Amino acid sequence: MSDKLPQGWTTTSLSDLLIALESGSRPRGGVRGISGGVPSIGGEHLKYDGKFDFTSLKYVPEQFAASMTKGRIRTNDILVVKDGATTGKTAFVDSTFPFRDAVVNEHVFICRPRPEIEPRFLFRFLTSRDGQQHILENFKGSAQGGINQSFAPNTEVPLAPLGEQRRIVAKLETLLGKVDASQQRLAKIPVLLKHFRQSVLAAACSGRLTADWREENRVDDEWKTEPLSELFTMRNGKSLTTAKREDGEIPVYGGNGHMGNHNAANAEGQVIVIGRVGAQCGNVHFVSGKVWVTDNAISLEAKREVEPAFYAFFLRSKNLNQLSAGTGQPYVSQEILGPIETPVVSLAEQREIVNRVEALFALADQIEARFTQARAQVDQLTPSLLARAFRGELVPQDPADEPAATLLERLQQRQAKPRCDARQ
Repeated sequence: MSDKLPQGWTTTSLSDLLIALESGSRPRGGVRGISGGVPSIGGEHLKYDGKFDFTSLKYVPEQFAASMTKGRIRTNDILVVKDGATTGKTAFVDSTFPFRDAVVNEHVFICRPRPEIEPRFLFRFLTSRDGQQHILENFKGSAQGGINQSFAPNTEVPLAPLGEQRRIVAKLETLLGKVDASQQRLAKIPVLLKHFRQSVLAAACSGRLTADWREENRVDDEWKTEPLSELFTMRNGKSLTTAKREDGEIPVYGGNGHMGNHNAANAEGQVIVIGRVGAQCGNVHFVSGKVWVTDNAISLEAKREVEPAFYAFFLRSKNLNQLSAGTGQPYVSQEILGPIETPVVSLAEQREIVNRVEALFALADQIEARFTQARAQVDQLTPSLLARAFRGELVPQDPADEPAATLLERLQQRQAKPRCDARQ
């Protein structure tokens, strides 16, 4: 790494930059049932963006926390998950950390930077792709394995002059703050699109969407209703296990929707399929052509000339899952669906509604596609900024800065080594 670093930078091990590397503990028997005391921070409380999530906070008794000689959290500490599937996940304890007194449990390392080092500089490196790669190169064991204290001397850190460290941190805080704001704005879009689609269906199935069309075409405003069973023949599907399924192009629908393909059909035409059994029972699909409906779903075939797509939209608007019965295994049945009061409108208006809904949904799909692309681009900004920062490309260099090698030499002369928790 050294030959790629800017002038004035050097490399060193993580352990050279720490005054402490330790983990905490919990009382014998765990902390279940303890509702107060000192917060005990575990891997589940660290987020991948370097922040914390305290929604499921756990505690150790105050007396136990007072007896802990290691694992007490201080401002500017860097916390690293040391084992399990999230090994390497890293968070920073800044001045906004909400607890005056808190500890880590045995699954988290505290990396405490030397006061001569900008702590956020070290934190940001450990969250970068290179930093995470260095940490995880020390992973040992199976999926529930982890890292021990040897990860610190084995993790190579690119060290900038102290002045440049501070400039890098200031620049990153500004830019990453903008990235966070962009991500928060983007996160609202799926919710808005969901509400938009729901509003479209509600307007379509109440007559509001085509009120202007009825006026222009001098159609009676009043909609009538009939039970769903008067408009459609409902049939439970037929069992088709995975073992009996043959390669083909005919979609197979079960209780939770599309579940694969088959080479035969048991329904054909314009078919409405409703999931009958399962957590997502009541989901509605519209299939044109051949389809195999399993015994965990119900097919609806029109008894009279209708536009089935309109009634598929109507049934989606009803959120049929809310009508489900059963405790262990929720279900909807023909008996539940049959009495649903269903709008009866002219075939022409049904088709007009379908055209308008499809046009509005297509617009929503376009927005969703642009959102997906934008989110992917924004998600790449943080790793890209961190990579630039630790290549020395993010801020200007100042020839007046003391070289990092000089700073490192001074640290080594003081012979201040990390105090490491002997427990792994």
